[in-house]
Amino acid sequence: MFENLFKFSRLQYAEGELGVQAGAWIAGAGVLLLGLLALYGVVYYLTNRYTSDRVRAVSFGLRAAVLALLCIPLLEPVLVTPDVVPDENFVAVVVDASASMSIPDGTHGPTRLDDAAHVLLDPADGILDPLDDHFKLRYYLFDGSARRADSLGGARAEGPATNLSAALGRVLDDFRGLPLRGVVLLTDGGDNSTAVPRNQADALRAADVPLHVVGLGREGFRQERELLDVTVSKAVEENTGAEIDVKVRSWRGEPQAVAFRVLDGGAVVHEERRRLKGDGLIDQFTLFFEPPAPGAREYRIEMETAEGELNTANNALPMLVDTRRDTLRVLYFEGHLRQEFKFVKRALEDDQVVEFTSVARTGTGKVYRQGIRRPDELAGGFPSDEAELFDFKAVILGDIEAGHFTPGQLQMIETFVRVRGGGFLMLGGRRSFADGDYANTPIADLLPVALDPARRTVLPPRFALPDREPAGQGFRFAPTAAGLETPILKLSPDEAENRRLWAEVPGLTSINYLGAVKPGAVVLAEKPEDDFGGREPLLAAQRYGRGRSAALATASTWRWQMLLDADDARHERFWRQLVRWLVASAPAPVTVDLGPRRFAPGDEVPVTVTLFDGRYGPLTGAAVEAVVVAPSGAERVLDVREALTEPGTYAAPFVADEEGLHTLAVTARDAAGVPVGTATEPLLIRPDGREFYDATLKRALLEDLATAAGGAYHAPDDAGAIPEALRTRRTSTSIYHAEYLWDLPLLFLLILVLLTAEWFYRRRKGLP
Repeated sequence: MFENLFKFSRLQYAEGELGVQAGAWIAGAGVLLLGLLALYGVVYYLTNRYTSDRVRAVSFGLRAAVLALLCIPLLEPVLVTPDVVPDENFVAVVVDASASMSIPDGTHGPTRLDDAAHVLLDPADGILDPLDDHFKLRYYLFDGSARRADSLGGARAEGPATNLSAALGRVLDDFRGLPLRGVVLLTDGGDNSTAVPRNQADALRAADVPLHVVGLGREGFRQERELLDVTVSKAVEENTGAEIDVKVRSWRGEPQAVAFRVLDGGAVVHEERRRLKGDGLIDQFTLFFEPPAPGAREYRIEMETAEGELNTANNALPMLVDTRRDTLRVLYFEGHLRQEFKFVKRALEDDQVVEFTSVARTGTGKVYRQGIRRPDELAGGFPSDEAELFDFKAVILGDIEAGHFTPGQLQMIETFVRVRGGGFLMLGGRRSFADGDYANTPIADLLPVALDPARRTVLPPRFALPDREPAGQGFRFAPTAAGLETPILKLSPDEAENRRLWAEVPGLTSINYLGAVKPGAVVLAEKPEDDFGGREPLLAAQRYGRGRSAALATASTWRWQMLLDADDARHERFWRQLVRWLVASAPAPVTVDLGPRRFAPGDEVPVTVTLFDGRYGPLTGAAVEAVVVAPSGAERVLDVREALTEPGTYAAPFVADEEGLHTLAVTARDAAGVPVGTATEPLLIRPDGREFYDATLKRALLEDLATAAGGAYHAPDDAGAIPEALRTRRTSTSIYHAEYLWDLPLLFLLILVLLTAEWFYRRRKGLP
C-alpha cells in the first residue's frame, strides 16, 4: 500500500534524500502561487453567494489547498536513491545444512530446507534472481563448519552440528578486502557450538556489511518429547541385568505412561512404560535390561512418539551394553559353620563369574579354608597384609566378633574399601554389628548404618507364631522403592512381576537391630511394621571412598532356598547380584576410563589409563601401549603420555571418524619391564542427535544477530524485501539515481479528495 501511494518503498525513502530540480523556477513558482492565492481571495471576498464568512473561508481553504498541490509538480520534486553498480559488489548467501533443517515443519515445503529453497529459488518469489541481477553471488553451506558451494539446488540437511560463528567467520575471511555488500543467512538458529556468534555479527557491522537473516521453522511444537541422554552401567557381568539411566524431557502434558523400548537391530528385546512429568520438566529414571547375548553389543533405545509430534529424530539414541565374563574374587570370612554360610557359599560357588574363597573358624586357632589358590594362602585365617587382601574384590564378614581381628586387620578392611575400591558386606548374626562389638572400630566407619550398642540383644528375638505353617513364619523382606530400582533386587525386569516375586519369598527369622542410616546411604529393604514390632532396616548400602559397603541385618535368607521349589533361583540370583554390585567399582591394576563410551564422529575420545601397584597406590614410569581397532578392522596405535599432575594416570586421546563399535586394548609394564596387566574396552561411535534437541526456531537469537550487524530479520514470506534492501543501502560505493515524484499517486488522490470535499460542502450549504 505504501509503495502504491508514494511510488517507492519505505526503504527507498529511508535510504534516499528528497529534493527539487526546479532551480530558478522555485521563486517564480512561489510568486505565481501567491498571486493566484491573492486573486482567489479577492474573488471569494467579492462574491456575495456565500451565506456567511465561515462558509466562504472553508470553501476558499479547500480550493487554496488544491491550488497549492497543483503547484508542487512545477518544483520538479525528486527522490535521490542509492544503487549499486551491477556486478561490481558481492553478496554471500549462507544456508544452514545441518540435520535440524530436515525437521518437517516447513510452510512452503515439507522441511525447513525446502523453505530455504523456496525463499531462494522459487520462480515467482525467489530472491536469487533479483540478487543476481545486481550482485556477484557466492554460496555457502554450513553445519559444524562452513564450505563454499557452486549452487544451492542440491543441498542436503545432514550435518551433525550447527555453528553460526563458523559460517559468518568463513564469509568474513573470504571477503577480506573485497566489496561485500551484504550477507543473507537462512537458518533455524539452532547453534550448538561453544562459540559466540554475536562476535561475528559485531565484526560484520564494523566492516559495514549488513546481515539479513531468514528464520526457518516453528518457534514451538504442539507436542515434543526428547530423549536427552542414556548411560549404561560401565561393566555388566554376564547373565546379569544392565542398568540403563535415562534422561528425558517432554514439553507438553503427559496423561498416559510412555513406552521405552530397547532394540537389537530392528527387534524389540525389552520394553517398559514410565510416567513423565511433561510441561518442559526433565525426568531421570533407570531401566533394567537383561542382554540376551554376552559381549559388547550396540543397542538402540527408543521413546514412544507422541501424537502429532513432528521432531521425532530425538526420540532414540544408540547405546553400548558390555556384558563380559570377569573374575570376581570374593573372600567370605565366617565365625562358624552355620546354615546361612552353607547356602550363600553354594549360591556363589555355582556362579562361573565369581571365584569364591571362604574361611570358617572351626575352633580355637583353627580355620576351614575353601577355594584357595595356594596351599599356604590364608593359612593364618584372615589376611595379615594389604597385598594379600587386595587380591580380592569383595569381603564378606559373617557371624564373627570384632575381637577376632587385630586393630591392624580392621583398619586394613577399611583401607581395602576406601583405597583399593573393594566391596564390603556384613551379615547378621549373634556376633555381628553392635552385638559383635564393632562400634568405635574402623568397620563402624565404613558401614552404611550407625551401630547402637544400646540395641544389643541378650537373647535372640523369636519371629514365630504358633498358628502358622513353617513357610509362613517370620517377617517379610520388604524392598523399598529405592531398592526395587537397583540391580541388587531385580528378580525380573518387569516392575510388577518383580514386586510379586519379592512378596512371595518366605519370611525371615533373624535380625540385628541397627542404628540410624548414615547420610548418603540408602535403605534397600526393611522389615515392615507387623506383629513382631516396628519397621527396621534390613539391607542398606552406600559408596565409601573408591568402593562400596552394605549391611544385611539377617542370617536367615537360607529359608528362601529351603522353602521354595528346588528349581526356584531367587535366592541365588539375589546373592549373585548383591556381590556383583559390591565389586562394580573395584578397579583392576590396569583400569581404562572412556567416559560415556559413546561419542559422535569427530569427537575427541578422552582415553584415560590408571595403573595401580600391588597396594593400589599410583604406578608411575610405566610403559603403556594402546591400540584401537575400528569396525573395519583397521588398527591405530595411540600416543600414550603420562599425566604430570596425576600420578599413575596416562592419557591417550584420539579422534574417531568411523562409525560403529570400536575396541581399545591396553597393555602396561612397570619401569622394570614386569607386566602390570591388560585391559580391553569397547566404545561406540554414532551421531549423538544434538541437532534435534530443543530444535525450535531461535528467533530472538537471530533477530539479535541481524540487528547487531546492521541488517534485519525476515520471515520466509517477507524475504522478498532483501534484494531491494541490499541494493538501495547507502554505502561508499553507491551510485545515485534521481526519481521524479511529481506524479505521486498520493498527490493526485489528495487533489481529487479536496475538490470532491469542496463540492460536497458547497452543495450541503445550498450553493451552486
